[in-house]
Amino acid sequence: MSLPVNLITGFLGTGKTSLIRHLLQHPPPGQKWAVLVNEFGEVGVDGALLDDTGVAIEEVAGGCLCCVAAPAFTTGLNRLIRQHRPDRILIEPSGLGHPAQVLDQLRSPPYQGVLAVQATLCLIDPRHLDSPRHLAHPTFQDQIHLADVLVGNKTDLCDETAIEHFLAFAATLEPPKEAVLLATHGRIDPTVLTRGATQRRAAFPEAHAYLLSQQSRQEHPPPTQDAWLRYTGEEDGYHRLGWWIGPAHRFDRAALLTWLEALPSERIKGVLACTGSGLRYNRSADDPTEIADIEPPAASHLQLIDPEPFDLGTLDSALRALLANTAST
Repeated sequence: MSLPVNLITGFLGTGKTSLIRHLLQHPPPGQKWAVLVNEFGEVGVDGALLDDTGVAIEEVAGGCLCCVAAPAFTTGLNRLIRQHRPDRILIEPSGLGHPAQVLDQLRSPPYQGVLAVQATLCLIDPRHLDSPRHLAHPTFQDQIHLADVLVGNKTDLCDETAIEHFLAFAATLEPPKEAVLLATHGRIDPTVLTRGATQRRAAFPEAHAYLLSQQSRQEHPPPTQDAWLRYTGEEDGYHRLGWWIGPAHRFDRAALLTWLEALPSERIKGVLACTGSGLRYNRSADDPTEIADIEPPAASHLQLIDPEPFDLGTLDSALRALLANTAST
């Protein structure tokens, strides 16, 4: 019997990781699910955000699955299949990842007959349908066009007009979606994953072609105790800046939160070791920040994403100043 697999897509900050966390809490009795997560930057944050779910996770960082990270994608997927033997795999591409090539790969040898591609979900923040920058982005459009199920997420943050706009927009899409849902915090009925997948056509199938010649994958750092490694990049009109910080470094929690809250970046997410605890931080533009105390992580990961370039030196120095032995002096 073929192994069911679902693609969970959506633009930056639409709540994909929250939705996956919810789904992982509600598998059918006796089933074991696994996750393959793709990170936009070289520093894998999304995998760390899912670490406490207790499921098998493979992480592919450093570009979208359809181009520069493709070899790591097949390696991670093969490892999930062979070593963990799950009953279902959820794949979360980067918010800037184009889903067409990923779906083609899942349906082609060597996965043809091994994997059964079921419903592809796309999360949308209904407010983005009033954003010219989102509407003009080819990946945003194709994530919608290629989805079997459309989820209007973060409805608790939307007014009635935005929700009505989303429902009206979804009704115009051809071919029709298998389902159109409204959700808060990604809470949907997990049975929607078993819906059939329709062969749908991308409106911008070559949207990521230029990346193949412009970007190369960087390797993850070795897990040294005192590492302080920074990664930068640019893709699809967005700049990224990320840190991988060894466990010898601990942050002053109060000073760190004050600094993070003041940053103007459109997307900030991280799992960081502080004195006495760990901190999970997840923020999107115009949305409430998700903050949780967790067990101290094996290493700290932080990633910033924004349309504007970063002042690398200033941000790096500011972050170093928040280390516990520095911030308190």
